[in-house]
Amino acid sequence: MLAPSEVGWDLALYAQEWLEERFRLTLKLASDVAKKSSTRTVHDLRVACRRLREAIVFFHGVTEVPPLSDVDRAARRMARAVRRLRETDVAIKRLRRLRVAGGVPSGELSTTLDEKRDTLAKKRKKKIARRAKQLEAAIREHTPLRVRPRAADVDPAKEAELRAFVESRVASRRSEVERLFDAVRARGPRVASEEGADRLHGIRVAIKHWRYASEIARAVMPRVLYRPMAARLRHLQDLGGKSQDYADLATVVEKELDGRATREEKKILSAVRAERARASREFYDALKALVPSSRAANGA
Repeated sequence: MLAPSEVGWDLALYAQEWLEERFRLTLKLASDVAKKSSTRTVHDLRVACRRLREAIVFFHGVTEVPPLSDVDRAARRMARAVRRLRETDVAIKRLRRLRVAGGVPSGELSTTLDEKRDTLAKKRKKKIARRAKQLEAAIREHTPLRVRPRAADVDPAKEAELRAFVESRVASRRSEVERLFDAVRARGPRVASEEGADRLHGIRVAIKHWRYASEIARAVMPRVLYRPMAARLRHLQDLGGKSQDYADLATVVEKELDGRATREEKKILSAVRAERARASREFYDALKALVPSSRAANGA
């Protein structure tokens, strides 16, 4: 992918570079998953779909970039087609690492989930292949984008325009995280409840948007600003992911046991819920540390 200076700091051409690169990567992963839905390829495809959709929103409204709502819709459907596979993969991973009081093994439950994962992959194979073809058709409809040829002479004003554009997009993503966290903080630190978990999940999604937007802006941001921000966002996303993983695992285990849990199985469920509460508090505390510093950077 060409750097901003290589496209003359032209916003539309920079958008073209980003979008076409996301098109290419997402199509490759969709093809891989359609052939074999491994844990790694399913995860990578979900991330690729999110990054593609963020790029579409990021550059929406840029002159000469066509509307890409059909690609956005196809990417959303592609991600949904593999969602249950990903949730099962995460549940299996977290369950295997779980420490249960009294040393009660969770291996039998993990084995059950492994079997369900294999069955689900077979059932979803045709749907995944269909969604991959739909995504490819939507992307092919717009490629190559061909915004316009690169100008021989660089207009110095274009660099300022591009910087201002990406900075405003990143700032809006940051503001959304702050807004959502303000709402959670106003309700107090009771984040281990189901309602609290849902609100934290909303913040986690907003942090992903912020991180992906900052990646698009990386080439035009000073390293001294980008690197610490990227590290903080990566850390927050990891904590938020852990929090959501245990929230999803609790749901999976509750559904699997279906009110007929043995004494040992109830211990597993209690351990999952305890991890969910611990992870939620850890995420909440990390957010408290980030948001004030973020506001201070903006003079709030």
